[in-house]
Amino acid sequence: MAWIEDKIAKWARLINEHAGPGAGERVMEGHQNLEGMTPEERAAWSRKAMLRLEEVIPDLVTRKSIMAGRSCVFTEEFGEEPLLKLREIYRKTGDLEAVFDAMAGDRAKHTRPFINGNAIIEVKAPRDGTAFAAAKTPAERRMAYCFCPLAQAGVATSPMAEPYCCCGGGWYKGIWEFILEKPLQMEVIRSVMHGADDCAFAMNM
Repeated sequence: MAWIEDKIAKWARLINEHAGPGAGERVMEGHQNLEGMTPEERAAWSRKAMLRLEEVIPDLVTRKSIMAGRSCVFTEEFGEEPLLKLREIYRKTGDLEAVFDAMAGDRAKHTRPFINGNAIIEVKAPRDGTAFAAAKTPAERRMAYCFCPLAQAGVATSPMAEPYCCCGGGWYKGIWEFILEKPLQMEVIRSVMHGADDCAFAMNM
């Protein structure tokens, strides 16, 4: 459960940066018990944590920024080398489609993004493609789709507060800021957590 411990510590640190010492610990109340919880109990804990986050940080934009910053990080899981190759393609060509083509050739790490206006659109692949294909109900499909072990069970019951899925979008934000070497604004377009059939994120350039 080291992954969850690291996630909680990161989340608390970001909250403290915005709301002062002790605010993160207040939002994280009860996190010590996460390891022994069922998926449903972890989702319930996450919902309550999001409500506490709203109490300590009323500003929605700030909460979204915190959740995006809490995300998993591509380079921590796969190292920098895959993204360095994509960055080099972009440096040489200035062509996002060439980068997209390279990503499409590595399905273990990427889906193929696309451009819409001035934004790069990423549509997340399901966490468990086999279970997703075999699912009979919307709840089963969403359970198979969602990656977050702190929220998966919530997609079949009551969803998290709106900013929660900025965490998933932060993964893509980090990828594209690395490749393009500039800050980007990320927007959640839709998510399974809130009733959609997939999760999509826009990186506005």
